[in-house]
Amino acid sequence: MYKNLVPGKKPVMEALENNPEQVDLVFVKKPVPKGLDAIISRCRQLHVRFKLVPDQELQQMGAARQGIAARLRMQTLVDLDLLLNNTTRAVFPVLLLLDQVQDPGNLGTLARTLAALGGAGIIIPRDRSAPLGPGAMKASAGALNRIGVAQVTNLARSLDHIDQAGFNIYAATMDQGQSVLEQTFVFPAVLVLGGEEKGIRPNVLKRCPGKIHIPMAGGMDSLNVAQAGALILGRMLSWR
Repeated sequence: MYKNLVPGKKPVMEALENNPEQVDLVFVKKPVPKGLDAIISRCRQLHVRFKLVPDQELQQMGAARQGIAARLRMQTLVDLDLLLNNTTRAVFPVLLLLDQVQDPGNLGTLARTLAALGGAGIIIPRDRSAPLGPGAMKASAGALNRIGVAQVTNLARSLDHIDQAGFNIYAATMDQGQSVLEQTFVFPAVLVLGGEEKGIRPNVLKRCPGKIHIPMAGGMDSLNVAQAGALILGRMLSWR
């Protein structure tokens, strides 16, 4: 009952405004707290179901603090070839390929950034990847239901297939290849980002002709994957 929940006033309103067809049910605390009447009115306008529930039920959902949560319809995975085809027609023809990114918050944040820029979707491995559950859904504020997500068994073989399909592949590294400030990006493109602990695995990295890094003039060693991804995507958008 409590899968794919997005708790909190702002994330619920963003889900309603951006993708109401993906909102299955909105849970609202009773009596209705001050400030939530606008969300109930919006649910009525959009013909989205809502339900008044006791505080105890919201506590069980982990949504008691703001008194509201939205249950999203399950994320529908798409076929890799369909996702590649859709990417060529996207406003921002870029895919993210995430090599063992295991923090749901990072997955959700990257999905939100990509969706905001007009990107097409994300490719993740079946194993050792953040689940497409409540944590990722909350961080994405509904964006995971606005872009395509493909799950593949083998990222290395998938990159071979993507390369044959005519995509330009760029890998974000710590210190290899061109500075992102100097790199010329050609589309359609795939940006490969590595996991939080070990980065991109060697067998995946060797299939990435374009290797880029973010210069750290301020003395920091690195950014987390969501921050790095957002910065590189912004730079890619400027080329587009």
